[in-house]
Parts: sequence; C-alpha cells; structure tokens
Amino acid sequence: MASRDRNEWDVLWEEIGTVFSPGAPIDEGDLFAGRPYQIRELIDAVAQRGQHAIVFGERGVGKTSLANTFTKFMHRPVSRLTATRVNCDGVDTFTNLWRKALADWDIGQDLRHDAGPDDIRRILSTISLNNIAIIVFDEFDRLVKGQTTTLMADTIKALSDHSVLATIIVVGVADSVSELIKEHASIGRNLVEVPMPRMSEEELEEIIDKRLPRLGMTIDPATKAQIISYSQGLPHYTHLLSLHAARDAVEKRGRHITDDNLGASISRCLDRAQQSIRDAYHKATASPRPDNLFKEVLLACSLAETDELGYFTAAAVVDPMCQIMGRPYEIPSFSGHLKGFCDAARGPILEQRGIKRKYRYRFRDPLMQPYIIMQGVKSGTIGGPPSLTD
Repeated sequence: MASRDRNEWDVLWEEIGTVFSPGAPIDEGDLFAGRPYQIRELIDAVAQRGQHAIVFGERGVGKTSLANTFTKFMHRPVSRLTATRVNCDGVDTFTNLWRKALADWDIGQDLRHDAGPDDIRRILSTISLNNIAIIVFDEFDRLVKGQTTTLMADTIKALSDHSVLATIIVVGVADSVSELIKEHASIGRNLVEVPMPRMSEEELEEIIDKRLPRLGMTIDPATKAQIISYSQGLPHYTHLLSLHAARDAVEKRGRHITDDNLGASISRCLDRAQQSIRDAYHKATASPRPDNLFKEVLLACSLAETDELGYFTAAAVVDPMCQIMGRPYEIPSFSGHLKGFCDAARGPILEQRGIKRKYRYRFRDPLMQPYIIMQGVKSGTIGGPPSLTD
C-alpha cells in the first residue's frame, strides 16, 4: 500500500510539470489564458486576404504562446490551416528564413540562394490553393536590420498586392511596430498591429484556475493573489511560482496550496534563477558600504507604478521607497541611484528614456523585476509568506 501511495504522489508531481510550463510556450488551446483581443486580431488577419500581422511587446509576456495557439480558436476546418513557426537569429538571411519556413511543405531545400520576394509569392500562391498558410517569424528583433528585413517587408507587400491566401505573422520584442520594421512605412496598411502588454491580474488568475483542476488541486485565495502580485504581469512567473508551490504541497502529501508552499516556492525560484539574473542583481546592488540603499531603491523601482510599456518615473518610486524605509523619502535622496542603475558599472539594469527632469525608466530585462520583489520578500523587507520570513 505504501508503495502504491508513493507512486500516486510521484505521478502527480510529474504531472504538475506538464500543466505549468515556465520554460516553454503554451501550445494547447485549452490551457491558453487571456488575450481575447489579441486572438481576435490575429484571426482577423488570417481571415482577410492581403492582411498580415505584427505582434510586439516586452520579453516574457507570452507572444510566442499566442502565436502557437491562436489558430485553435478559429472557426474553420483545421485541415485547411497549415501553420509553421520559425525562430529568427542574428545570422539568418532572407533565404535561410524561408528555407526553414517552407521545410514543412518539403520545398525549402529547393529555394535558390538568391530568392526574392516574388519567388516566395509564387511558392505561397501554389501552397495556398489547398491550404491557408500561416508563417510565424518569431524573435524577429534578433535579425540584423538591413537587407533581410527589407526583403521581408517587400514580401509582405507582394503577398498583399497579389491577394495571396497566406499570412505572415512577425513577432518580436519592441515598443512599437517601427522598431521591428524600420523604414518600411509602405506596408503599414497591410499589417494588423497586435501589441502585447503585460497580462492583467484576471488573466494571470486564469492561468492558475485552468490548471489546478486538472491536477485535482486547490489553492488558498490569498496565496493565489500573492502569486499574481509577485508575477508583475509576466506569465512566466505565474507558471514558475505555481509549479514549485504545487510540487511542494505534493511533496508534503497535500493537494491544497497554502502560503507555506508559496514560501518554499519563492526560495526555489531564487535558488534556481538564471545565472544571468543573479549576476545582474548582484552587480546592481553590490557596495562596500554597509549603509548603502541600492537593494532598497531597486526594490522600490520594482514596485513602482508603470505605464503600458513598463516605464516608470522617479516620482512613482517615492511611495514604495517610503513604505520600504518606513519614513519619508524624496526624489533627490535616490536620483543618484537611478542614474547608477542606468550606467555600465551597475549593469545597466535599467534603461532611461526622455529628457532631463522627465526621464522614464524601465528594467532592461522584465524578468528581473519579479526576482527583485522575491528577494525583498525573502529578506523581510516587504511582506510575504510567514514561512519564508520567520
């Protein structure tokens, strides 16, 4: 009996890793959460001849998961949809990209090394006689701006001008379309712009609510609220915190997740964080002076109210700084820290935009922000699960 019981918990422990996936994009429609506007926009782009789409936003907001799953919400025969996704990198040429894209149709290897937009148009015209071709170019921002991106823009225009029943979807890290497709304003009317902001609290809650019932597990409402708060709109951390909290519950032979499990989860997340994240945090906060405020100011930046692009002002840092320190703080007391966080000596961990006295700041790596908050929770600087700070 003991062996059978142990096996049951082992199976559940493994199953948790199949429903919470912080390290991989979602590819199952039933597990995709939120993003109704973005799904509709992509479906509309596929449905209309001559329309293509560009999905842009911060790193870690779920752009690839959206590209992987949106076709599962389309109300047309799936047999007619043929979707393929290509990961771009810094050495890809136009021909390389299309050889990878056309490999699913077993014709990529025949593409000439000097193929151009009209060659791609002719090939896709043939494919789209029997299929609706959807080609996703992910991580488009990694391409070196120049001939490759110009030819891709020309291809989009050629497909639109000839009303080819094929849709190109460009996905990348950017604040705007112009950052991904520079100097190609002529294709603007052919592109459906799909911005991907950070997820709302309701959308992050949906991630948890869709998965725990599959596992036969439950969670305290307050614990779920904390997971959502620490995630800062990034689904990666909702998956990561939920994964380790659920596994901690199972390791303790329970199916209900509490603050105690969340405390263990935070410790595991910090211990197993990417080395680049850990190194960047140490570089930004290291100081020989024991009374330095680098950790506190960085934590206040992580808690500051942001705009839809993740930028915050110095004024937005004041309230969280006062709460952290337990006494009034004004901008001059930490403005030097903000400047330092934007310099190479401390990273830079922040990026700065705007003009003097109107600067806006943003974390260069969005995944750093929840990490900093969890460090603040573990140190007891801000409130968190009692099991972690006791």
